[in-house]
Amino acid sequence: MTASPRTPRRIPGTARVEAFSDGVVAIIITLLIFEVRLPELPAAASSQQMIEAFGSIALKLASFAVSFFTVAIFWVNHHSFFAGISHTDWKLLWANNLLLFFLAIVPFTTAVLGDHLGQPIAVAVYALNLGLAGTSFTAMGYYVLFIARLVDPRISEAARRIEVKRSVLGSSLYLLGVPLGLVAPVAAEVLFVAIPIAFIVPGLFGRIGTELRAFGDAATATGRDD
Repeated sequence: MTASPRTPRRIPGTARVEAFSDGVVAIIITLLIFEVRLPELPAAASSQQMIEAFGSIALKLASFAVSFFTVAIFWVNHHSFFAGISHTDWKLLWANNLLLFFLAIVPFTTAVLGDHLGQPIAVAVYALNLGLAGTSFTAMGYYVLFIARLVDPRISEAARRIEVKRSVLGSSLYLLGVPLGLVAPVAAEVLFVAIPIAFIVPGLFGRIGTELRAFGDAATATGRDD
């Protein structure tokens, strides 16, 4: 296919962008635990001191756990979504980079939240970070599915709409956490826990992404047969 001056050149396959994304997400998840440290203790610390030290970082560990599974869900859905993409172009590459940019900030906002759990600004900043990550994922999905149409043409319009609506729902819930965090930070923190549970399995809300995954699996199987 020859691209017109206004149409980005399409490149078959997504292997490089997926490999790059996998590497970045792996680093992000690793950095999350680096922000969790025990306070300084004497070399001959007693058992009581150790228990108190672990107790003092309980909230940081909780923040780490929530962020770990949140980033992991982004990665799982990224993997599922890219299974149905047949081509890339430079706009998709930069849209993906924007998503990775916001995800790369998560270790920082997680550390802030862990140090100041219940503090309205800390909670709102964390929610904004995840909301912007979700919004960038939504924008990337809309571009791929409806503007550039970089997916298998057999995928129905209904499946494309469902995929985008699902993404809009997730990003909207996180953005809701911004004002909620400012007035009711504990409620926003409960929301941070609830969202990953709801999105832990792609398609939990119904026939979401089924065709994307089905065609992606078929394409993979065909590649192996060849």
